[in-house]
Amino acid sequence: MPFATPASFAAFVLLAAAPPAATPQGPQVFGTSADLVVIDLVAIDANGRRVDDLRRDEITILEDGKPQRIERVRFVAAVARPADESLPAPSPAAGSDTKAAPADTAANAPLSLVVVVDLAGLPLELLVPTRAAIVSMARGGLDPGTRLMLVSLERGLRVRQSFTDDVDRFVAALDTLKPTAASEEAALSDLVDQVERICDGTTGADKNAAGVARAYVEDVRLGLTTTTEGLGALARYLAPIPGRKHVVLYSAGYPMQPQSIAASVVEAFCGSGSAMGSGRSAMQAGPSEAHTALRVGAQFDSNGLLRALVDEANRSQVSVYTVDARGLVSDAVPGSQRVPSRLIRLGAAQHIRQRAVREPQDILYSIADGTGGTASINTNDLARGMQAAARDASGYYLIGYAPPGGRKEGRFYPIELKVSRPGLHLRYRRGYEWLSDLTRTERALAAALRFPDLYAAEGLGIDPWVEAGQLNVAVMLPTNILDFRAEGGQYLNEIAVQALLRDDQGRTVGERYLFAKSIAMKLPEERYADLRTRPSVEVANQAPAPKKGRYQLTVVARHSGGRLATATVDFDVP
Repeated sequence: MPFATPASFAAFVLLAAAPPAATPQGPQVFGTSADLVVIDLVAIDANGRRVDDLRRDEITILEDGKPQRIERVRFVAAVARPADESLPAPSPAAGSDTKAAPADTAANAPLSLVVVVDLAGLPLELLVPTRAAIVSMARGGLDPGTRLMLVSLERGLRVRQSFTDDVDRFVAALDTLKPTAASEEAALSDLVDQVERICDGTTGADKNAAGVARAYVEDVRLGLTTTTEGLGALARYLAPIPGRKHVVLYSAGYPMQPQSIAASVVEAFCGSGSAMGSGRSAMQAGPSEAHTALRVGAQFDSNGLLRALVDEANRSQVSVYTVDARGLVSDAVPGSQRVPSRLIRLGAAQHIRQRAVREPQDILYSIADGTGGTASINTNDLARGMQAAARDASGYYLIGYAPPGGRKEGRFYPIELKVSRPGLHLRYRRGYEWLSDLTRTERALAAALRFPDLYAAEGLGIDPWVEAGQLNVAVMLPTNILDFRAEGGQYLNEIAVQALLRDDQGRTVGERYLFAKSIAMKLPEERYADLRTRPSVEVANQAPAPKKGRYQLTVVARHSGGRLATATVDFDVP
């Protein structure tokens, strides 16, 4: 397209601005790159005390079972302290001529915690004690000056409060949280009740039951996908903050294999001769048989979702501390709960109950263990997760090593860390997935489109309108957010832009993206100077107009330095 004015770039361009009152974006300096793999190590002795005097010669790193040369060891003291109180450097062990890891100089840096509440599976009876535990920690369990951020997960991700040290503001945001769905246990009980009513021996009952089961599996899939992908996007957003970041997740968890649980329920009620089984009980039916019965619209890779989250968190130096908001739970079938006699007779009731309790705990444990955090499970002390995160943030090691060559795209490389000093408990990342910069960029842009609230940038404007069968989109860009670099007498900026159109039900309209384009901008001195005198530039775009209805348009851009920004607007097509 030709230029409309000297300051109007008629291309698919949206440039990034840092979100207001949040951490400025910038290049990631200490994660997994071609140059350095970094491990955040928390070391605890047998008495539960922090160990801050480990030496380099005491530490061994194995990648894929092979020893690696350690390039850097640094102890970071991240606890907030009065300005006149310095943190003493850790001392080497007595009689040793090897120095301990040097302490980081940012001893007075304030502690920052991100609290994430998964509202999708927290009914009111779980949200109330969860909220009380968080408030108790915010008001009296953390050091003064601690910065808190509040994020909720529902059908998407919402930043309720960006980083603040104002406890009252944080608590006020927390008070706005409302339950959005029944608990996973209630959803499973509803599935049991529906399938029991449907499987009455009439023709086609088994197929109807399978349809109900698929709906249950789809709800679990949506919750698990939103949680894992949302946490991954949040980790990517937090990546530019130096050092280890601490996220505390309050959730009731999700079954990793809901297809098998749902198949067990249908098999137990519909019995032999049905579309769900071959006459064997649910306990005899193998996993592949259960999955085949529910394959339509029900299959998803829960392990893949978990791996992607753990990798993104580890690359961003984010540790997740999970808390099972259900508190202390038993996997025994409650005596007060109405349980169909057929489930008990087939032995399915106990089996289903055990999986409903343990599988959500498994995902919470896996997230914490994979990112170097802790999992607070089977305890009514819901403040334990924030306590653990605050304790670990007070001191940890940054250990870096250069990865060997020959990395393969998409392969996971396990990491094992050992210390020669006996009796220590270690927490650290368990490995990383090697991905190209291009793959990671595509993931970042896709995540920003899925969770635009993280990168909503003040000052960006979108103006869509329909004319002559075309959807026109004008994007207004504040000039002061443009980030160019000078090279060879020109000013350069590489930009990747994508847009997504959704209907009033949240479904994507048309192709995967409304538009997507990469642009290399090169401006001579005069053109660049003229651009800087203008308050904003307008970027134009056209696409075929959708049918009559209400829509939501989201645009995301990534430009020099890897900064991301999004803008979202609702509009009507007459």
